[in-house]
Amino acid sequence: MEHDLGFDMAEALEREGLSREDLKALRHPPIEGVPDTITDKQLACFLDACDKNIDETRKVLKIYYEARKNGPELFNNRDPLSAPIQQCLQNQDYFPLPTTPNGYSVVFHRLKNSRSSNYHFDEAIKTYFMTIDSCLYTQGPRPGIIFLFDMKNVGLMHLTRINMSSVRKFFSYLQDGLPAKLKAIHVMNVVSFFDKILYIIKPFINAEILNMLYLHSSNANMESFYEEWIPKSGLPSDLGGDLKSIDELHQDHLKEFERLRPYYLAEERQRNPDASLIEGSTEKMLKSLSID
Repeated sequence: MEHDLGFDMAEALEREGLSREDLKALRHPPIEGVPDTITDKQLACFLDACDKNIDETRKVLKIYYEARKNGPELFNNRDPLSAPIQQCLQNQDYFPLPTTPNGYSVVFHRLKNSRSSNYHFDEAIKTYFMTIDSCLYTQGPRPGIIFLFDMKNVGLMHLTRINMSSVRKFFSYLQDGLPAKLKAIHVMNVVSFFDKILYIIKPFINAEILNMLYLHSSNANMESFYEEWIPKSGLPSDLGGDLKSIDELHQDHLKEFERLRPYYLAEERQRNPDASLIEGSTEKMLKSLSID
């Protein structure tokens, strides 16, 4: 099944202490809005995110599929070769990083350049969610996930590109429907006007998420961060790490996005069996790409 995830199921079950009996229990009775084609690998991510609590897992599954149904601007038309997604990938950086010593997944995002006209908010969120999905596809259920943002190229004009409805849906999904345990949100090179950003997003964030928010200025001492969260061995060279540069890591992940194209299209068909997804040729899609 093309909509199934790609991680090693046996290894993940043993690592996270998940049981196949609990996965079977999640299927009965059926959950309204959850496709009956959902796979055990997909269910395993939810079960692990909910600390193996069956009732809680069923609630999160329902919220997850409702969020994807009610947010088509963020969750539909996810072909990585489409013009809007290609525009995002050429103007922003997105990729997972290696798991941390604690076993946490890490998802990185940064604007590639400072031109606000290149920033399309809904498509950027969609591409970010696709990056999270690519991380789950490869790494599977983990004891936690860290979101790592770099604000190096963010300017005040980017705030004019924000869609408040999408901000609400973004945080609602992260807080209530994410099939992973959010452990921290680290913001690097935090901008001087972050208080204005916080003013915009704070109404949509619960106290638990606010307590997970860590801000790091460009001249901050990062030793405690390296020790407690992500070691240098798991960071791009731009952030003081030992890995390739951000640009190189992003270029590497572009190949992964393309490799996962059948999965993205199949996952959308799984949720929307009647949807007519246009799977035109790569050449046709790229010809239609228009970049400022």
